[in-house]
Amino acid sequence: MVTEITQNEFHEKVKGTSGKVLVDCYAEWCGPCQMLSPIVDELAEEVDTCTFFKLNVDDSEEISSEYGIMSIPTLLLFENGELKSKTVGFKSKDELKELIG
Repeated sequence: MVTEITQNEFHEKVKGTSGKVLVDCYAEWCGPCQMLSPIVDELAEEVDTCTFFKLNVDDSEEISSEYGIMSIPTLLLFENGELKSKTVGFKSKDELKELIG
């Protein structure tokens, strides 16, 4: 399951979750984000070694600035609260599986 989080919840949820966390940073108006969203949803159902969150960048300017999010979709992969990877643009399901490991 993919949980929508707000800017105010970001640090508590992402940094407070042990193991791998993938954050899908998106905007409602973004075409590639809309294409990526169902893939992330599918993956969240299949992969139990990672926690999945979605963050609307239009409502999260501080987080966007903190992580240098200039283009979307951006995927942030954390492990034990530490940023391990940042990817920008549409990714296939196989590419996402490889990213998560």
